[in-house]
Amino acid sequence: MIAPVMGWILSEFLINEAECAFPPTQFYQKEPLWIVLSLAMIILVDLLIIFLTNSIRVGSVIVPFVLFIFAVVVCVVYEFRGIPMMAPDILTVQTATSVMGNYTFKLTFEQYSVILVCMAFFFTFLRLHEVKVTEKRVFHIAGFIVVALGCGLFTNQIILSDFMEEHQINIRMFRPMESYQKYGGVLTFARSVGYAVVKKPEGYTTAKVDQIIQEYEKKSANEQQSTAKQYPNIITVVNETFADIKVLGDFKTNEDYMPYFHSLKKNCVTGYTYASIVGGQTANTEFELLTGNTLGFLSAGTTAFQLYIHGQMPSLVSNLKAEGYSGNKAMHPFNPYNYNRPAVYKDFGFTDFIDKFDFPKNVKRVREYISDEANVDRIISEYEKNRKKTDQPFYMYNMTIQNHSPYDKDAANFKQPIKIESSKYDAEANRYLNLIKYSDDSLKQLTGYFEKCKEPTIILFLGDHQPRLTDEFMNKITNGQYQTWSSEQMMKRYQVPFVIWANYDIKEQHIEKTSMNYIQSILTKTAGVKMTGYQRFLNEVRKEVPTITSQGYWGKNGKFYQINDKGSPYYGIIQKYRMIQYNMMFDKKNRRDSFFEVSK
Repeated sequence: MIAPVMGWILSEFLINEAECAFPPTQFYQKEPLWIVLSLAMIILVDLLIIFLTNSIRVGSVIVPFVLFIFAVVVCVVYEFRGIPMMAPDILTVQTATSVMGNYTFKLTFEQYSVILVCMAFFFTFLRLHEVKVTEKRVFHIAGFIVVALGCGLFTNQIILSDFMEEHQINIRMFRPMESYQKYGGVLTFARSVGYAVVKKPEGYTTAKVDQIIQEYEKKSANEQQSTAKQYPNIITVVNETFADIKVLGDFKTNEDYMPYFHSLKKNCVTGYTYASIVGGQTANTEFELLTGNTLGFLSAGTTAFQLYIHGQMPSLVSNLKAEGYSGNKAMHPFNPYNYNRPAVYKDFGFTDFIDKFDFPKNVKRVREYISDEANVDRIISEYEKNRKKTDQPFYMYNMTIQNHSPYDKDAANFKQPIKIESSKYDAEANRYLNLIKYSDDSLKQLTGYFEKCKEPTIILFLGDHQPRLTDEFMNKITNGQYQTWSSEQMMKRYQVPFVIWANYDIKEQHIEKTSMNYIQSILTKTAGVKMTGYQRFLNEVRKEVPTITSQGYWGKNGKFYQINDKGSPYYGIIQKYRMIQYNMMFDKKNRRDSFFEVSK
């Protein structure tokens, strides 16, 4: 058992070096329970492999090697995304590898040292003489069965149950790396497996769902009918990593990096929306935006596109199609297969998907990514082509790519007029702000075209999440307070601006706080398009709970609550929302389709 235990210790040291929030010197000062549980898990897996292969040498090599690879992946993912790997991330490996070539990863001296020790360790055990557990096959099989049952029991009673939460071993989703370093990488990752399972809400029945639907149908009856004489064209632009990071702390620039966005007031709904993600996992924002559902009711760290969308799913686009909208194309100028987008977009109701391969080879780029300017050109082109076919209102959805990380390199095609003041200067943050200026210019280009268009047109423009920023920069702009932020203060990292712009008169409004799940109902109401029962329900929920994400929610009283806080005065309405969402996503045999689709 020496080999797996040593492999585990070395992997934990390697993970600790990813952020140094808990120095390796504190390794032996941690709670005994997580050490016991981690060792039990490691030993059980080692025994399972030994009895499966009937080879002690194989077990002595495989387990440490897997632990070593696991630790390296955790460090790499953290370096790129600012969040360590969770079990559901395995389903996004294709997405991760598609962008990995754009990054550079630098190891610390300590990490190099641990890796060298690990390699020496592996080679030592590879040279061991083969030792069989037993020559008798019956004992070999019996041992395997006993250990397999032990693994199953451990998984069911420890990993998938509430055992760890009951013993104060919780994954802190605001800073999951702290959980990795406090409770160990192996145990934290294993616990995240259970997060992929969505439990039926307490007290859930279809009769209860019907009761909730009837209750809110009465409350929102005045919003059932369309208010528009002519449906406007609707264009949705989810701009990669578009955010105003001045919400995080104090710094100055030589000029405004989003001057056009800040100027938008006339015929606009403006405000701030909160995402459930930061630094990556764009598809989760897309999921909330297009479905009206919240990540808050799903397992922590999951990516809904991979785990939960399997078959037709009511969405913004399917409802607009039902109301006679044409076009209905999705566009993302990058690898089309990331996050299973082709299948998911089809399930949402998109008629076509434009990806990077549909752009010419000489398309304008900023750094290595297709530019926002090229995205705008293609939106205009698709609109004009569509107009030759039909005069039905046009809808298009665009998820851009220009501003995608990393921000560690300059490029000949990337001019940088924006400069952060010297005292707070950070090269990566500076490059990021210049990318935002490019996006701001593209928004001006898009609205400039449709401003001249005679047809009523609405454009929704927002970011999907904030960027991954260096800890050094965060400490500079927060005067070192970043590491001690409370859960509510940490919500600043999830805040992004949005605007609903129209080329005709609409009621101007500023919404200080909302969240991605509400945006489509706000958009639909602004456009005067006939709303679904679900969209009207969301508008009612928003009156009581203006913001809800995977991190928690604000009530209308201004206080911040965790999702499962039973002491919250909004717990009842949160549970109603949870039941409705569960019915839509997971109870497909009993799904109340008429509530999620526009009535005929």
